[in-house]
Amino acid sequence: MSTATSVVDIGVRRRRRVSAPSLAPLLSVLILVAIWQIGSLLTPLVPAPFAVLQQIGADAASYPANIAQTMSTAGLGYLWGNGIAIVLALLTLPFPRVQAVLERVAVGAIALPLIAVAPILVIVFSDNVPGIILSAQAVVFTTLVAVILGLGNVDQSALDLVHAAGGSSWTAIWKVRLPAAIPSLVVGLQIAAPSAILGAIIGEYMGGSKGLGVAMIQAQGAFDVPRAWALALVTSALAAIAFLAIPWIVRLTMPWVGHANSTIAARATARPSRRLRWPLALGRVLLSVVGTILVVVVAWWGLSAAVPGGELVAKGPLSVIRYFTDPASVIVSQSGQQQSSMDALLASLGQTAFDAGVGFLVGTVLSILMAVIVHEFRTVEALIMPVSIVLRSVPIVAAMPLLALIFGRGILAVTVLITMMTFFPTLVNLLLAMRSAPRGAVDLFSATGATRAQRIRKLLIPYALPALLASVKVALPLSVGAAMVAEWLATGTGLGAAMTVAATMSDYDFVWGGVAAVLLISLFLYQLAGYAERKIAARLG
Repeated sequence: MSTATSVVDIGVRRRRRVSAPSLAPLLSVLILVAIWQIGSLLTPLVPAPFAVLQQIGADAASYPANIAQTMSTAGLGYLWGNGIAIVLALLTLPFPRVQAVLERVAVGAIALPLIAVAPILVIVFSDNVPGIILSAQAVVFTTLVAVILGLGNVDQSALDLVHAAGGSSWTAIWKVRLPAAIPSLVVGLQIAAPSAILGAIIGEYMGGSKGLGVAMIQAQGAFDVPRAWALALVTSALAAIAFLAIPWIVRLTMPWVGHANSTIAARATARPSRRLRWPLALGRVLLSVVGTILVVVVAWWGLSAAVPGGELVAKGPLSVIRYFTDPASVIVSQSGQQQSSMDALLASLGQTAFDAGVGFLVGTVLSILMAVIVHEFRTVEALIMPVSIVLRSVPIVAAMPLLALIFGRGILAVTVLITMMTFFPTLVNLLLAMRSAPRGAVDLFSATGATRAQRIRKLLIPYALPALLASVKVALPLSVGAAMVAEWLATGTGLGAAMTVAATMSDYDFVWGGVAAVLLISLFLYQLAGYAERKIAARLG
């Protein structure tokens, strides 16, 4: 009798362990809806969940055409951007130095302000081509870095076997590196999916006849709060479905593919290198920076020459330099006063740097704290991850007007938006790194009686430092881009607002000057974070 009872008890405990994780996501959704309901009682700017669902039902007839337009644009941009990233990574793989420069230049794709490029694309191209280009631009960097990581994270013995059998470098890529890169590629494709939808919507914001972006403009212009929330909810659901569908499709079509065992944009191992004297090391860094700038300038010049309309729309480097060095070049500031173009650029850039810096710091600190909590308490993961995925999937052009209604048009709303953009990728990277800590080291800390705080401080945090710095490399340009969108849609200050005003006045020299300034700062920050990442990786062995 006692044996049967113990067996039953074991079965009950097992069912509880199985059912608890499965119920946790549902519980997190219910908590999120409850918070939403409470918010609707506190302010009329937040409609009740049921009112938003009613609005979705009332507008059901208009959704299919708008969704089809936006998703077709995003899908084409997603295919083009990912295809370009994969081809570039494969072609430059035999040339590590070329690939390193390509990776740094690709930072420009994620740092390039979509709101600055969109008006120019709308003038130059017709139909949904601007949205396709913006979608492709939004996904190139993430996928490129993921593919480069996956192609480099292979077993050296497998490569040696291919070469010993007479295989070429391209044979090794096809037989060994490419299959090994699939898990990392899946992660990159997954993170890129919501970004493609964002690019399509921004293209529709700047010019279009139908699509979710056009519907959002109409709802926000009419101050139709329930419809704006309904469109944001539908768009977020589409982005979340795209985010979750990528690994499901891969498991269905390629069940032999495992999960990525490393973080996105993180180097699994540090490349061995001899220690250089600081003058030589500084010289290499400066040479790398100068080389990257030259590549960007040449690409900029080629783009300005190739775009239809030439110097009338896509200003080249020389034109922009003459514009900002001309004392007679003045613009109307956001306060309505005239000031020199250079002073306006520097003042706007300083405001954007402040907005992006505050949001980046808050998002990074929150992601570190949450990664530790989730690692130590597995039940929390099932509660937090669904909410994090939803927040990550909300397109920033849909979220910012709503955040401005709730938090005002100041730094608080900007910080919340940037945190939404950077929190989830950094959280995932840190969590994967902490869980990759050597089991022997964890057991050693337990055997010596170390407290949980000591284990976190002396083992988990140091082990996750390379992943944190890898995340920082991606989060920094993301923060700048999100800050500029927030300034465009809500605050009316900073470089995002200044470039938008300049674009409406056809002052494309100022627009491209702002683009160049943002690119150079993003490249510098990326280079700095990469240097710190390599130093820590080498120190950790």
